[in-house]
Amino acid sequence: MNRFTFALALALTLAGCDVGQQPALYHTESRAPSFTDDGVQSMAYMGAILADRGANFSVYSSRAERVEVLLFDDPEATLPTRRIPLERFGDVWNIYVEGIGVGQYYGYVAWGPNWPYDPEWYPGSIKGFIADVDAEGNRFDPNKLLSDPYSVALNRDHDWGKGSCASGPDRTVSTWAASAKSIIVQSEYQWSQNEAVWLAARKDPDRAGHRFTDVILYEVHPKGFTKSTASGVMHPGTFRGFGEKADYLADLGITAVELLPVMEKPLDGGYWGYNTINFFAPEYSFGSQQELAEVLDEFKWMVDQLHQRDIEVILDVVYNHTGEGGFWRSKIEQDPAGSQLATNPELVNFDAKEVASIYSFRGLDNAAYYVLKADKAYYWDDTGVGNQVRANNAPGRKLIMDSLHYWAEEMHVDGFRFDLAALLGSHDDDPTQWDAEATVLGDIVNDAWFQENNIRIIAEPWAMGQYHVGGFTVSQARPDYAWGEWNGNFRDAWRGFINYDARALNAKEGVIDIGGALTGSQDLYGWNARKPYHSVNFVTCHDGFTMYDLFSYDQKVNGCSPLNPVCCQNPTDPFCTKNTGEDNNRSRNWGMDQEDFKRQLMRNAFAAMMISHGMPMILGGDEWMRTQLGNNNAYSTSSDNPSNWYDWGAWQADPGKTRMHDFVRQLVAVRKQLGYAFAPGDYSEGAARFAWKDEGNGDNPNWGSRHIMQHYYNVGTNAEVVVLINMELGDVTFTLPGTGVWLRLVDTQGYFDSADYFTSTGKDAALTGNVELDAPTPVTGSYTAKTRSIVILKGTPR
Repeated sequence: MNRFTFALALALTLAGCDVGQQPALYHTESRAPSFTDDGVQSMAYMGAILADRGANFSVYSSRAERVEVLLFDDPEATLPTRRIPLERFGDVWNIYVEGIGVGQYYGYVAWGPNWPYDPEWYPGSIKGFIADVDAEGNRFDPNKLLSDPYSVALNRDHDWGKGSCASGPDRTVSTWAASAKSIIVQSEYQWSQNEAVWLAARKDPDRAGHRFTDVILYEVHPKGFTKSTASGVMHPGTFRGFGEKADYLADLGITAVELLPVMEKPLDGGYWGYNTINFFAPEYSFGSQQELAEVLDEFKWMVDQLHQRDIEVILDVVYNHTGEGGFWRSKIEQDPAGSQLATNPELVNFDAKEVASIYSFRGLDNAAYYVLKADKAYYWDDTGVGNQVRANNAPGRKLIMDSLHYWAEEMHVDGFRFDLAALLGSHDDDPTQWDAEATVLGDIVNDAWFQENNIRIIAEPWAMGQYHVGGFTVSQARPDYAWGEWNGNFRDAWRGFINYDARALNAKEGVIDIGGALTGSQDLYGWNARKPYHSVNFVTCHDGFTMYDLFSYDQKVNGCSPLNPVCCQNPTDPFCTKNTGEDNNRSRNWGMDQEDFKRQLMRNAFAAMMISHGMPMILGGDEWMRTQLGNNNAYSTSSDNPSNWYDWGAWQADPGKTRMHDFVRQLVAVRKQLGYAFAPGDYSEGAARFAWKDEGNGDNPNWGSRHIMQHYYNVGTNAEVVVLINMELGDVTFTLPGTGVWLRLVDTQGYFDSADYFTSTGKDAALTGNVELDAPTPVTGSYTAKTRSIVILKGTPR
């Protein structure tokens, strides 16, 4: 009998299962199985694939000795409807089961060297057990039901009330009922007519409004953005709710949202979601309905709505570690030497090597999926949170590429930002060695389909002990297609320049100063022919202070607070580790009575991003001065609360905040209008012709000062542009180039945001006075840039 037409009745008989209960409905669209042994062995058919009148199951494990698929018609049942052993083909275990299809719940159990198969074993039994972890790092435990690494939907989170997924003392606790079940689903979403047009247009790198030079990113939490009932959406805190806010985002002018992780995470995966437990399934709790494929369809609807508003969708993806294990154990206070009497103790994990949570990867092939230390009992950790993935071992490398293609091809996302991307370049045989070309990083940038569809790829180029800003690569076949990078040097340079009284223009952050930051950080990206737009320029992001807090706090406030209430109740919780959050923030408390002045400084920071060559990124909520009360690491599970959600009601009632929102909105429009100057596609002189000038319009600016003029010459039909930067403690009068009339588009000084201004002009105090797009004020001869301000002037025909 051909194994690919393996009859369900025979499978049930071999497994000794009851055939009386009806399975899920078989697939209604007949597709003949085309699986081959070679294809199975090469991991071509991973996961559960619907075919003909059944489904094919494939899962990787190089060390397992037996793998079974457990089929559940009731996902809450203690025992499955049936158990079926898989056959081994190389390092892939596979079986085709006829008679099942859409709606089928399933999971895997596996035996291996540390827990060999014993025919007398039963769920909750110790039969066959040798060790929780052996000398080769195996952690097989058949009492733990394992979700499919390739499943695109899970029915819920793990139910800890029904059973612990830990090994060690809980090794015999069965999680067959407790575990999240993988589900065979089929999306029924019908894309709008606009979507076909969008996908076709995406192939054009010169598409108007979506060239690499046009992108303006908006980093945002997919749940927190609308979870507050004041957000005004019908489905708060969901993918659907986010899509309902598409008009707000379009009005703001951004061209791409960068969503914090949207993939399935465990219950203790943190508010931000950087603890992925499944790399194909959308986060179950972000669906307004949780029936089978509904969350997939709601995600697609959100993408469709954004695309209809001409907004791209970029996903923040976390392939460097998983959420398997997470922070589910408390810690104890010790100093590094082990003394519990230390005066400044640290929170230290006290779990024995036998204890680990087993959701999926660990129970299938722990040593294949994770980077282990030499003793194979403990985990290598350059992530800061453990569970570091072997991204360049065969199954991990394949899973990463398959996951990316699934989200881009099936879910229609337009790009990815890679969390701790430096770790994806670690050699598989030596995690201390780094290579951006011979690893999965090279696979990603050289992927032909990604290039054909202009899928954006952006690296967070650092990790614990690694800082590879500027070190990522270009495509071998298409030089204009390359890794973009979050530019931490840009962030640090502008923070210091705005906040520190003595910081000069030529003060270096890494290899760049303010001049380098303004012109695309060529010293970082020019060496391998990358372009200015490969520098993602940001001042704030989710990981750190908000813009408002950057100018309101000298130090982080990460202990007991509304943003992290668990620290008030349980100070030994792992989320309360004393070293959490960045210490070198370059922040400053300008005083709680200086709200007007802080808005001026914020306007400077936004202007810095918009006038700098590169790809600007705004942190969601900064446009209306969102605060985290000084917490610069609001990631914990307990941080998922109203104090951390985007407070729509508060900002809409505050004229100072509505003016800030309007300022950002109009500043983005200025960036688009003057993109020929501020967003060049190359570092060459012809791409953006400009000169640095001193206050007298001379060619010798003082780089040791805190003021400078940047003059963009008239190129073709484009108007000249002048940028005046003055971070001095006093005003600076600049002599303007030429004798013609200049139009003031932007001036960040405080007067245009003051009560006196609105009283004298009669203008609406809810709207900014710092940007004049409709009727800009003419200027001739010279212009005085007030202390700590940035001015943008546009030339008129002479």
